[in-house]
Amino acid sequence: MGVFLVKRILSVIPILLLAVLILTGLIHLSPVDPAQAYLSAAHIQPTDELLAAKRAEFGLDQPFYQQYFDAVIRLAQLDFGTSYLSGKPVLEDVLLRLPSTVELAVTSLLLALVISIPLGFLAGIKKNGFFDHLSRAIAFIGASIPSFWLGYLFIFFFAVKLDWFPVGGTGSVMHLILPALTLAFPLIALYTRLLRGSVIEALNEPYVLFARTRGLKEGRILGKHVLRMAIPPMITGLGMNLGKLLTGTIIVETVFSWPGFGRYFIEAIFDRDMPVIQGYVFLAALVFIGSSLLVDIIQAVLDPRLAKKGGTV
Repeated sequence: MGVFLVKRILSVIPILLLAVLILTGLIHLSPVDPAQAYLSAAHIQPTDELLAAKRAEFGLDQPFYQQYFDAVIRLAQLDFGTSYLSGKPVLEDVLLRLPSTVELAVTSLLLALVISIPLGFLAGIKKNGFFDHLSRAIAFIGASIPSFWLGYLFIFFFAVKLDWFPVGGTGSVMHLILPALTLAFPLIALYTRLLRGSVIEALNEPYVLFARTRGLKEGRILGKHVLRMAIPPMITGLGMNLGKLLTGTIIVETVFSWPGFGRYFIEAIFDRDMPVIQGYVFLAALVFIGSSLLVDIIQAVLDPRLAKKGGTV
């Protein structure tokens, strides 16, 4: 297990280096000149002298390999530079807004698990029953309706028409429910169908038939054997969507005026705040890579065969 963990952690390093390489290259391919964007954000009339000075300050006059090396050193220290608009370090702004995003993401994840696990389990053991049809309807809606449209529907019905929840903003649990449900709905649809399929597959396994022939109670078979074997694929799906969950808050935070990291990123795009954009892209890549690594570790703990065979059975 120790060798497996070391190999998986070391395999992350070249992926991060590649991510920094792509990020550095996108600066050169972008039609936005960072020096021009900085002067525009500061409301300074750009001149050739000022542009040249700022390009030198940002290191844009250096060869590409030197810019890449400098970017690796800075990002390794979580130094994303200074925001053009706020004049503060990007990391400081991120840490200020990240708790709101984490609060929304964690609430959405818990909500998705609380709903999808019992619904998917019941849909699997009662195939073609009421819960199975309900899970299909949720899966269809979750796959068909974009998050921003679903958020506006929730606002229209539950906030405007029924006046049960506030339209947007933050400050109380009531402000959290609608954006969390909007973010969780696609996950509920995915995890419900994923768990349903795993339960149906587990019910057809020989060990379940053997347990029944031994006279074990149905509740024990379903809980100890079927659910236990059906959960690992769901964990894989959960890990693969963890990064998407954190970065997917961009749309939901914008719709509900939630003061999180995603909304901060959207504002940076409109304001051409390049250090913020670069910092967000790198952190998003870090979250995706970290969640994938976490899933591999959890799966190896649950099934030691993965560690012996390098991560695949």
